[in-house]
Amino acid sequence: MTPDGVRPLPPGVPPREPLPPGSCDTHMHVFGPQSHYPLDPRRNYTPHECSLADYRRVMATCGIERAVLVQPSVYGTDNRALLDALAEGGPSFRAVVVPRADTGDGELEAMHAAGVRGLRLNLVNPAMLGVDEALRLCARVAGLGWHLQVHVALSTAAGRQALSELAGAAGVPIVVDHLGRPEPGPAPQALLDLLASGRGWVKLSAPYRVSHEPPPHADLLPMVRALVAAHPDRLLWASDWPHSELAADAPDDAALVDLLADWLPDPVTRRRVCVDNPAQLYGF
Repeated sequence: MTPDGVRPLPPGVPPREPLPPGSCDTHMHVFGPQSHYPLDPRRNYTPHECSLADYRRVMATCGIERAVLVQPSVYGTDNRALLDALAEGGPSFRAVVVPRADTGDGELEAMHAAGVRGLRLNLVNPAMLGVDEALRLCARVAGLGWHLQVHVALSTAAGRQALSELAGAAGVPIVVDHLGRPEPGPAPQALLDLLASGRGWVKLSAPYRVSHEPPPHADLLPMVRALVAAHPDRLLWASDWPHSELAADAPDDAALVDLLADWLPDPVTRRRVCVDNPAQLYGF
């Protein structure tokens, strides 16, 4: 099956402002050979092969020392590519999986021992795990200290309602992908409410999936500043490498690090978001 979208750019020059020592990229994917890791027929895109070795070059260029592997929708509930990369990556990596609804307790505990710290509910791409199934799994992994990572479009009324309902029902912390995929503008009240509850986190990631403007995505700055002013202890940074599904203009990862420095000019806040917050959530 021929990949669609654009290949990620190879690492270029380092960012102008280095990431703090110990920085963690809290959202990246790997895509292995289709012959070994078959793609789910329900998927809505076909990725390019992007290995952990490819990502390590991004780490070296950008000064990333830790990372979180996130199960992409194209593999459905088959987490083998992610778990193999997690084993290869070692103690500097954690992971978020999409388990089958009937996954046994022993398998969940083995995933935890390997470095898994959350499960993902994707409400944007084709659903591979239902909301009710995810909530039942949340009850079973709460004792492991896992969280529920949610990919949701807050640009829609349905997305805002879904996040509100999940916040009340999950029983575990909720991590919101990609700023919640809202429309540019003020910070969505749904995000502010979640962060104020002390039970949620938001990833400052994938601005190109949210912004209506080219880099440096100036239309997102008011939203980011409001989130940082309100709850800097509940924000995370992520690259979203290898930037799947983009039809053109894959971002340069060093430029994304530079954008973060523009968003978080205070080095204390930048360290909190890049180092301290992920260490707390993922147990580094």
